[in-house]
Amino acid sequence: MATLEELERQKAEIEKEIKEQAKKQRAEDLKLVKQLCKRHKFTYSMLKNSLSEGRKKE
Repeated sequence: MATLEELERQKAEIEKEIKEQAKKQRAEDLKLVKQLCKRHKFTYSMLKNSLSEGRKKE
């Protein structure tokens, strides 16, 4: 049976891998969105009501 320390280490590794995969998937999805916008000639004004607010600059 695994010790608590081993399980915590495994948990940290899995959480790190989840974050990396999420970041990779997000980048791939953004690339696809950009390709579709180019292909169909979507403009910002056409999409602005569908987009989120974005990050706040401080």
